[in-house]
Amino acid sequence: MLNILLGFLQQLIITTLLLFYLKFKFANESWKLINQAVLLGFITLLFLFLLDQIAVIKGIDQLKSIKQTGYYSFVEVRFSAELGKFILLRYYFLKQKTFKGPLDGIIYSLLISGSFTAISLPLFMTGWFSKPMDTTFLITYPIANLAFATIMGFFTGMGKYRQNRFIDSMTGLGAASFFHGFYFFINLTDENLIFALYGAGLLLISLMLLVKSTNIKEQEKTLKV
Repeated sequence: MLNILLGFLQQLIITTLLLFYLKFKFANESWKLINQAVLLGFITLLFLFLLDQIAVIKGIDQLKSIKQTGYYSFVEVRFSAELGKFILLRYYFLKQKTFKGPLDGIIYSLLISGSFTAISLPLFMTGWFSKPMDTTFLITYPIANLAFATIMGFFTGMGKYRQNRFIDSMTGLGAASFFHGFYFFINLTDENLIFALYGAGLLLISLMLLVKSTNIKEQEKTLKV
């Protein structure tokens, strides 16, 4: 019960801090979409529920072999978890006039992912998906989801910036799904050294994309002046 509460509160605090930052950083016309991203983000969990139930029916969630563990991690979890976020980001928020480029993509992706994590993390901790996860998962999953969201948001947003939406969007979905699947696979197999190397690489990539998106935003402002 404590893990459920901690999992929910941890993500709630992260999302609240992000909202406070956005409140003072962005124009009022964007605030309606920001609220929508938070609320609609909860719906994205349905995709994970659906594919997980299919895995249960097929017996894949029993994870009796490394092959089953890999399939469950990379297909059932990674793809379903990221697909719902992607559809919402790509086919609703990307079409909004205030959505200008990769930085906007990252912001909306972070908000959507925050709502997803707030509900999914307690479920992961109780073993709803495959088996109960440990404290390492509890601490790192919200941070990892921020990185997944940054990767997806950047590339999806680049589609608006460069008018090359299909390739950029598929890159965002594919990359976020891969990193999410690999994260879950490592947690299921308890490979601590690989987990540390993976985590460092994931954070480095997401930070580089965040800096890149900020630079693009600043370049746009300079060109307008």
